[in-house]
Amino acid sequence: MRNYCIATLLVALALLALAAAEAQPLSIRPSQQWDGKDGPWSTFRIQVGNPAQQFRVLPAHDQSSTWLVLSQACNNKAQACSKSRGRLWSTDNSSSWQETGFFDTESWLEKRVGMEGPGQFGWDDVTLGWEGDNLPTVKNQSIVGIVSTDFWLGSLSLNPRPINFTDYNDPIPSLMQKLRNKTDSPIPSLTWSYTAGAYNQAPQVYGSLVLGGYDSTRFEPNSLTFPFGSDISFDFQIAIQIVSTSLTDDNLLDKGIIAYISTIVPDIWLPESVCDQFEKAFGLEWDDTTERYLMNTSLHQDLLKKDPVVNFVIGPEVSGAAVTINMPYWNFYQTALLDLDNITSSKMYFPLKRAANDSQYILGRTFLQSAYLSADYERNTFNLSQALYPSSSTAEKIVAVLPPLKETTPGAGGPGNGGGGNDSNDPNQPDSGSSLGTGAIVGIAVGLAVLALVIILVAFFLYRRRKTNPKRHELADTDVMLKPVTHEVSGEQLKVEMGGGMAHEVAGDMDPKVELAAYGSQKPVEAAGDSERIYEMPADFPKPAEMSGENLYHKGPPSVSSATPASDMAYDGSYPRYHR
Repeated sequence: MRNYCIATLLVALALLALAAAEAQPLSIRPSQQWDGKDGPWSTFRIQVGNPAQQFRVLPAHDQSSTWLVLSQACNNKAQACSKSRGRLWSTDNSSSWQETGFFDTESWLEKRVGMEGPGQFGWDDVTLGWEGDNLPTVKNQSIVGIVSTDFWLGSLSLNPRPINFTDYNDPIPSLMQKLRNKTDSPIPSLTWSYTAGAYNQAPQVYGSLVLGGYDSTRFEPNSLTFPFGSDISFDFQIAIQIVSTSLTDDNLLDKGIIAYISTIVPDIWLPESVCDQFEKAFGLEWDDTTERYLMNTSLHQDLLKKDPVVNFVIGPEVSGAAVTINMPYWNFYQTALLDLDNITSSKMYFPLKRAANDSQYILGRTFLQSAYLSADYERNTFNLSQALYPSSSTAEKIVAVLPPLKETTPGAGGPGNGGGGNDSNDPNQPDSGSSLGTGAIVGIAVGLAVLALVIILVAFFLYRRRKTNPKRHELADTDVMLKPVTHEVSGEQLKVEMGGGMAHEVAGDMDPKVELAAYGSQKPVEAAGDSERIYEMPADFPKPAEMSGENLYHKGPPSVSSATPASDMAYDGSYPRYHR
């Protein structure tokens, strides 16, 4: 009994350990501040270095390195510069910083619209969140220090593909990959989800960033998935089928175009002909000096009264299946710094840009105020949904996206409900009862552990009670050998006879009694059809002179088997990239 209790306790502890190590999505906390020279934008908080330095950053969809604004970017300017740029990175103040050198940041998509600059590359520790957020620290992460004003704020790397400084045979795991490979509480998959929030919403709604899953309170479900683009530098390729507005019945887009989603580019870049249609519908005027659609107070107030909505119909192809993302006007007026040396020189503008060619068609962060983007790098798909703006009292509902190896039945338990059954990254599919999400698995594991502990306690107390109050047995006052007793049984029962005073070992599956009743009957035993052969005991086996007053029975410890878990699929690193 004691061995059984110990074995059961070990199983319970193993279940508790399994529950503690179960993969969990990570919700990165917003900084609760609005930053940027062209927003303002909801930023997220991280720490870098030792001792830790705090920063407010944006998510970077196409970067495998985390970017931080170097202290040299502000020189001897006022402290307001540091605050405006999400705080400055001082490499000299981190004992764990290891510099690699200066390289081109190679921001492929951003470079197409003039956003570029070199960076100081190196390695340091990255903590997701600030002190008290209870989020993990990842050692030896690729860090890039920047000074370019094209990238006003730092950014957190979301691309899980590895970094290379030498050649393709020496890939270095990215932040996402290291989070996926953690032995304690890894993220369940190479998935992230993001929406930019809404500064002009009343009340304001901060952005949302989840690693390994999504927040189901932040979007309207749909079942459309998009495949990654064929070029790994341009994963989020989409087709814009229609652009319309409530101010006119006309389609502002002559024909469908291919465009790209970016979390780094702030504006929406469309063909010049489409921009002309916006000018007519909204009364906009292009400023050649600032290269922006600047807005005066009169125009702004007029548009507030009209409260127009712009509709983007988007699909994987220029025709066919599509989803509509509706953008209200209050997601279209932003504030820009016209003089970067004077952070008070702000001006209201309409975040639309004229594209010089089809390589510049981009839906940037302005678009992601109204859209929820969820990317799955283990299925090479992503999803776009209409963003929602829950109240501050609405709790997050974080759902894990499981990798393909966690699939159950086909079509069941896909990423929409924390499963993995449809090989798609669709956080909008209806929940299915055919699979369990990570939270459910953890709950079951903990529940089983608690149940096992309860069983142990009950069994232990019953055992102690039995030992404390043993049942007393009285033996007959005789010193002669026990005479064999013959019991008569029915024809259907097994006849058991103890002959010649021979001592026999009681079979392990029988229930013997300590005291032999003088008149009682032997417990009938039915012979099993597959019983083992019976062997005769040797004739010279010694006979006991007197039966002991207490029989001892020993039961060995139960056999505890262990199941080997299936290996999770992780990104195979077959597409490494340089200097990110």
